[in-house]
Amino acid sequence: MNSLFKNRFNAHLIEMTKYLKYVFNDFFVIALMFIFGGLLYEYSIAIKHLSIGIWWGQPLVLIILFISLQLGGLANFIKKADYVFLLPQEKQFYNYFNSAMKYSYLMASIIQIFIWLILIPLISKTFINFSKVYIIILLILLLVNKYIILGTSFIDMYNNFSNKRNLIFKIIFPIISLSIFIWLSDILSIALSLIVLVYIIVLKKKCVRLSIHWNKVINNESSRMHRIYQFFNMFTDVPMLDGKVKRRKYLDPFLKLFKNDNVFSYLFIRGIFRDKEISGLYTRLSLIGSLLILFINNKYVVILLSMLFIYLIVFQMIPYYFNFDENVFTYIYPISNKNKLSSFVNIINKLMYLTITLFFVLSIFSNGVYTALILLIIDLVELLLLTHLYMNKKINKAELKS
Repeated sequence: MNSLFKNRFNAHLIEMTKYLKYVFNDFFVIALMFIFGGLLYEYSIAIKHLSIGIWWGQPLVLIILFISLQLGGLANFIKKADYVFLLPQEKQFYNYFNSAMKYSYLMASIIQIFIWLILIPLISKTFINFSKVYIIILLILLLVNKYIILGTSFIDMYNNFSNKRNLIFKIIFPIISLSIFIWLSDILSIALSLIVLVYIIVLKKKCVRLSIHWNKVINNESSRMHRIYQFFNMFTDVPMLDGKVKRRKYLDPFLKLFKNDNVFSYLFIRGIFRDKEISGLYTRLSLIGSLLILFINNKYVVILLSMLFIYLIVFQMIPYYFNFDENVFTYIYPISNKNKLSSFVNIINKLMYLTITLFFVLSIFSNGVYTALILLIIDLVELLLLTHLYMNKKINKAELKS
């Protein structure tokens, strides 16, 4: 089973590496450097203006730490076929899941340490009882609580934990533990967490004699990979994502804003509104970009962020041009590819006008009218270049290959 996990892990690593090269391309890496540098600069400025013991400092740290503990789930790399072909070796899967637990805990611990390091300046500025020992105990507490959460997920693959017990160990207990640490006693908090940790370890060892809940294990892994593929889908086309269509009546009034004078205009806008993946991608990127623009008070970073998100949205929507190519009925109408491309460009432009307008309005609140006007002009020029030069070239190249 150890060799099986190693093979699955290596295959997963190769797959992730293949997609990460699209995520961390030259343009995005440069943008990340500016974004990360800008955020750190804004963070350092904000910390300097805080006073010790400010009332909202401790609740804010509690919320951030709790959210950080929910990041990084149990990765088991189980496939649907395992339920059939590896069922006779079910008892040996305990060692397999142990290896998965170690890997998952290592990845989750890196996240906890990273967030802990970022929060040290905030904690040192707002916590009256701050000391080196205090901050080290906090790190230990985070690592212990993360093991409890992952251990609960491990046990859940065997025991049919009720939602109530999952709620206690994954949600309620971390909140109680962190609250005790912040407002009562750091020693009491770590002692209580260690007791629960021992309890989880004992339950975990008992699982070696139990049967696996295969459907739950397979569904959890499928959901985890689906979230990862959704992230990669922001940067490149991911064939593993199955598009789901859903009728959204509440978007019908917005259809009037879009040109519907031919079959492809009709198909593209309704397809984008109803396709869960493409509409979700457009909405997520627009909202993430909007939030960053609203809360970052640095004109250069805000303008660069808006350009980055405009590029990401347009780049990821280009493959939708070919979405109806396998539908034979689209070839019945006497519409040339030139008109089809014109309809697609028109739809994308109007969608991006909505996003750019949102970026413009929010940048007025965060960086003032002057910066917002510059952002508006730059984004419109970028959109013009993307839709009339880059998009045309990419689509025509793809059509020649096919």
